[in-house]
Amino acid sequence: MIAISIVGTRPEIIKMAPLVPKIDDICEHMLVHTGQHYDYYMSEVFFKELGLRRCDFDLNVGSYSPPKQIGLILIRLEEIIQRVKPRFIIVLGDTNSSLAGALAASKRKVPIIHIESGLRSFDKTMPEEINRVVIDHVSHRLFAPSKLTVENLSQEGICKNVFMVGNTIVDICLKWLPTASELKVCERFGLEANEYVVITLHREANTEEKKLTNIIRALTRMPRFKFVFPIHPRTREKLRRMNLWKRTTKMKNVHVTTPLSYLNFLCLLQNSRFVMTDSGGIQEEAITVKVPCLTLRENTERWETIRLGANRLVGTDSKNIVNETKIAWHDREWRKRVQRSKNPYGDGKSTERIIELLKELT
Repeated sequence: MIAISIVGTRPEIIKMAPLVPKIDDICEHMLVHTGQHYDYYMSEVFFKELGLRRCDFDLNVGSYSPPKQIGLILIRLEEIIQRVKPRFIIVLGDTNSSLAGALAASKRKVPIIHIESGLRSFDKTMPEEINRVVIDHVSHRLFAPSKLTVENLSQEGICKNVFMVGNTIVDICLKWLPTASELKVCERFGLEANEYVVITLHREANTEEKKLTNIIRALTRMPRFKFVFPIHPRTREKLRRMNLWKRTTKMKNVHVTTPLSYLNFLCLLQNSRFVMTDSGGIQEEAITVKVPCLTLRENTERWETIRLGANRLVGTDSKNIVNETKIAWHDREWRKRVQRSKNPYGDGKSTERIIELLKELT
C-alpha cells in the first residue's frame, strides 16, 4: 500500500515534519514537493534543520499566477498518481498546493485526507478561504485542530469521518523550543529580550499598494519601538516595485532581515514582547510559545486565539496599527494572561493521534 503526502510551502513543510517519518514507518510513503515555495529560506532550510528526508518527487512549479500554478501542479501530480497508484493522498492546510493535490486526487478517485480541516475566516475574498472550503468538501477523512473547527465543519453538513486531533505545529514547537531557546537570536540583532516586536507580512491582500504603504507608514510613526522584520520574498519584491524598499531598510527602529530558519524564528518569537503578523501559522505558534499577537487583518481563521484574548485583530489602517501597538507595548499584564491560557490546538500529541487514525487505512 502506498500513500502520498504533498507539501509546497513553508508551513506545510514544518507541520508535516513530525508526521513524515511516522508515516514512513506504517506504509510505503511518497513525499511530493510542488515547488510552490522554492526560495532556500522558504523551503530547503526547513528540511535540513528539522531533519526531514528528501522528497521522492519535486514538481518544480515555481512562481506563477494562482490559476497557472494550480494547473501545473494538477498536470504533474496526475502523472505521479497514475504511476504510483496511491491508496490515499494527504494534504495539509489551505495553499494552492493543497488544493491542487485534493483536486487531482478527487478526479482520480483517490481518498483524500485533509490535515487542518475546518478553519474558516468567513471571508470569501481570501484565496485561502476558497481553497480550504473546497478541500474539506472533497476530503474523505478530516483531521480538525480544535473544537471550533469541528463545529465549523458540522455547520456545513460535514459530520462523518471528522476527527479532532489538534495541530502538529504544537508538536514541532514543543519539541524544538529547548534547542531554539539556546540560540540567542535577539542578541545577534543587538536586542534585549522582551524589548522588541517581531513583524511578519506575506499575504497577497496585504502586499497590495494601499495596505502595504499603510503598514510601512505605521512603522515609521513608532520610532521608540524596535521591530525585527524577517521579510518574505513576495513582500520584498512589492516594496521594491513601490519604491518603499530603501525607506523600509533605512528605518533605525526596524531591523529587516532575510527569512529565518524555523529554530531561529522560534527563538526570536519566544523572546519578543509580542508579534505582529498576517500569518495564520504564526498566530498558532504565538499561542503555543505564550506570546501575545496582533494580527494585521480584519479577520482570522484562528478565532480560538481571539476568544482566548491572546490575539487581537488590528487591520491595516496606519492610525489603528500605531494605537494598538502602543496599547500592547504598555500592557504588561497581557503577556501574563497569555501565559496562563490553555492552548486550543492541543497538547503536543497530534502526530500520535493522526498516525493511529492512518493505521486504520493501511
